[in-house]
Amino acid sequence: MDRPPRLFDRYRRRAAKLARSPEQLRSMLGAAAAKADGAARFSAKFAAVRCELNAFISLLRAWTSGDYRAVSTSAVITVAAAVLYFLAPLDLLPDFILGMGLIDDVAVIGYVLGAVREEVAAFERWRGEQGDADVASPNGGGWPSDGKPVGSALQPEDGDG
Repeated sequence: MDRPPRLFDRYRRRAAKLARSPEQLRSMLGAAAAKADGAARFSAKFAAVRCELNAFISLLRAWTSGDYRAVSTSAVITVAAAVLYFLAPLDLLPDFILGMGLIDDVAVIGYVLGAVREEVAAFERWRGEQGDADVASPNGGGWPSDGKPVGSALQPEDGDG
């Protein structure tokens, strides 16, 4: 996906405001982590990108705490916009539509991952150096040194590429 998903610019504007308020951003991250825990149980497609969403949340937590600043403001805003989009119950496909409501969230997470892959991978390398490379997904997925997510729906499967 080369272009931002529909409505994503609205979330980027909101994220830019949140980036100026670390306390509000931290509050949003807590809500996103809680929603992600429940969403993975209801949607197989979402479960496949949970690793990436968890990496986004970890990056923003480290940024708001001041522990990690080697990330561009643009990447912080883009990642925060993806998390905001995930939190919004009434987005392009409302979340209450069982089996379909998280499909647009998966697409947005995939788009953002493509846009900030190098910065998220650098963060994961830094986090590994800090001894804080917690498992980002239930299957042990994470970001190895080559910057490609493990256990991700965004990787080609055997025979696909």
